[in-house]
Amino acid sequence: MQLLLIVALLFALGVAVFAVQNAEPITVHLIRWQIETSLVVVVVGSAAAGALVAWLIGLVRQVRASWRIRQLQGQVHRLEQKLQQLQQEHTGLKDAGRSVDHPSSSPPSL
Repeated sequence: MQLLLIVALLFALGVAVFAVQNAEPITVHLIRWQIETSLVVVVVGSAAAGALVAWLIGLVRQVRASWRIRQLQGQVHRLEQKLQQLQQEHTGLKDAGRSVDHPSSSPPSL
């Protein structure tokens, strides 16, 4: 996690240095709009928009993963209950089998 943070900070520093070194005014054309601005604004704005999109994609993945974890935890809980029920039934059958196979030690009555 710390390595990722360091890489992200180095990338941000690189973008900032690039933007400051290329601070000339430019015209941005987008569909029918035309905007006069500095290249710094375009570069930093693009980097920020990319970071926002990456964050949103990560958020969607995290929500899906937590939903899947909850779903699997519910499934594990149901399976544990089923296992416990089967173990109790198995123990009950074992005990019933012992009482039939091995009658009590009292002598048979005639």
